[in-house]
Amino acid sequence: MNHRLRQERSTFLLFLGATCVSLMAALPIVTAVLPPATSPTPADAPRPAPLTFEQVDRNHDGFVDREEARAVEGLLDVFALADMRHPDGRLDKVEFGKALSLIAQPR
Repeated sequence: MNHRLRQERSTFLLFLGATCVSLMAALPIVTAVLPPATSPTPADAPRPAPLTFEQVDRNHDGFVDREEARAVEGLLDVFALADMRHPDGRLDKVEFGKALSLIAQPR
């Protein structure tokens, strides 16, 4: 084989090898800078926005009773605690807001 061709081929292969080595050397640096790609878990998944007082008050009487409270998850559990201002078995807007804050508190 011609000496000149062998030298050019060796130079080309050396160039390819150096390129691969430099790319492989940069890989840990690039992966350290990028944030980890994780799939959202149920705890990280966005929660749906809570229903407003007007949406829960289906009969539009200005109060949320126990039957209407079933539409909001966890509201029946804190209904009695939130109904302390005027204990009448119904929640007004202020008591409804208190109930939502009680639901949001970690237990």
